[in-house]
Amino acid sequence: MLFSLYFQQQHGLSALRAGIAFLPMMLLSALLTPFSARTAERTGPHVPVIARLILIVAGSIALAPVPASMPVRASALLLIPVGIAGPLVMPPTTALLLEHVPAEQTGTASGVFNTSRQIGGALAVAVFGALISAPAGFQHGLRVSLTRAAAIALLAALTTPRMGAARRPDA
Repeated sequence: MLFSLYFQQQHGLSALRAGIAFLPMMLLSALLTPFSARTAERTGPHVPVIARLILIVAGSIALAPVPASMPVRASALLLIPVGIAGPLVMPPTTALLLEHVPAEQTGTASGVFNTSRQIGGALAVAVFGALISAPAGFQHGLRVSLTRAAAIALLAALTTPRMGAARRPDA
């Protein structure tokens, strides 16, 4: 959401042209997603989750100081780490969750997990939207939003090793 508005409001792109700016990120994500499960199978789910969250942290920090004058192509390239890491972190996170709940509760756990993801996404849109529309201005709100996103991803990366201390008995 943030960079769609950035491309439209700061660069004057149409919604279609802003969407096209996301194509490199989305194509790479589509190409890499099939390998996400294989990586998690080889290394266990913790390693890819932590690595991809750190990629989100680094990408968010790299994007935070982007000036409004930066060319669209350069901004689109800086989006790639965050854009590919986000979708790739979900399959191993889901696997990690489902490995550690009793088999009869996997449906409930999956539903709660997906609901919490949706609520988190809605809250992020609301908070980040409020920050970019604040009197301090779009660029300031963008920086604060990206910094907060990086902090949340870092916190998630730091707590991931603690996930899954006990496996379900039938796993």
